[in-house]
Amino acid sequence: MSKKVTLIMPGAGEDREARDAPIEPGTTAADLLKAANLDPEQWLLQLRRGDGFISLSGGDVLWDRVQEGEKVFPAAKNMTVG
Repeated sequence: MSKKVTLIMPGAGEDREARDAPIEPGTTAADLLKAANLDPEQWLLQLRRGDGFISLSGGDVLWDRVQEGEKVFPAAKNMTVG
C-alpha cells in the first residue's frame, strides 16, 4: 500500500517543478529528500496547513503526517533572505 504526495521542488515562478512521489509506511522526510537528490542535512520538508507551514524533521514519518495527494515543499535549512 502506498500514498502519493506531490513534491514541489524549489524554484521561482515558472522554474518550480512538481513531482509525484509515492511513499510507503515508514518513509521519512529524509528518505523523500534523498530520493529528490536533496541533502537532509541542508533541507527540510514543509506542509502547508491553513495560512502557515509545518516543518518536518528528517526522522518524521511522512505516512503519519500527510494525506493522499498533499503537497510537500523542500525548504533550505539555512536560507538567507535579504
